[in-house]
Amino acid sequence: MAAKFQTRSVSLPTRSHPTTIKIHEELTRLRASDPSSASSSSAICNSLSTLRDVYDSLDELLAMASTREALSRCRCVAEEELFLNGSVKLMDTCEIAKDVIARLRESVAALQSAIRRRRKGDSSLESSVSDYIRLRGKTRKDARKLIAQLKQQMGNHNLKLRAADHDDDELFGEVVRVLREVYAASSCVLQALLSFVMTPVCGRAKQSKWGIASKLMRRHKVAAVGCEVNEIQAADVALVGDDPKKEFGNKELESVECCFKEIEGGVEGVFRRLIKSRASLLNILSQ
Repeated sequence: MAAKFQTRSVSLPTRSHPTTIKIHEELTRLRASDPSSASSSSAICNSLSTLRDVYDSLDELLAMASTREALSRCRCVAEEELFLNGSVKLMDTCEIAKDVIARLRESVAALQSAIRRRRKGDSSLESSVSDYIRLRGKTRKDARKLIAQLKQQMGNHNLKLRAADHDDDELFGEVVRVLREVYAASSCVLQALLSFVMTPVCGRAKQSKWGIASKLMRRHKVAAVGCEVNEIQAADVALVGDDPKKEFGNKELESVECCFKEIEGGVEGVFRRLIKSRASLLNILSQ
């Protein structure tokens, strides 16, 4: 499960720069949307979009002469590593998440191709469904491990950043607080994305078709009462359907492929901004 985005209320200095205030407003907007509870691709994409806005504002902050001057006073090697190591883990997570989403999207595309071939008498559809389910199971395990690592490493990182929060240098301390909040928000959004990927695999290739269908439909009914069925779950239900009047899962597969494509683009946008902010920090700290 994704970590809940719970960051303490930050009391800004009385003369905080408008860019700093804007970052905190964007983080408040992200916090209000509670990315940890996001269960649909649209909610994930909205969180990624807001996070991109946060990094755009952070880029403005890092470009300011006053910020660069404040950070240039950081001459402790340990503190420099703190500023840079947080972004490294987030960049690594983005890369892995992009790869996971891309593989799922490609598997869905292969399923759609198998459906088209089925109309011509090809019998490879069952194998393609099994491959997709196996991939879902593998990515679920990978995502669970990555969430645990992200929680641990980002937790340790933010504790150290709090220790680096200098009360004797107001501007330096303010920038540290902003970085801490941005890193925490990024971690939360990425954990929510990975939790979405961890949507339980509803069927197993080794089960009979009717066994899978029965299990899926029970979950579908429960979800209809009090929970939202996301695109991945809807595709699962469609893949085991046996209604001859309905095209085999085409609509649902198109929907889940589209959601994977949108999420992939959102993660790419965050990844590029992470690279840019890290480059800015490296440039400042190397002077």
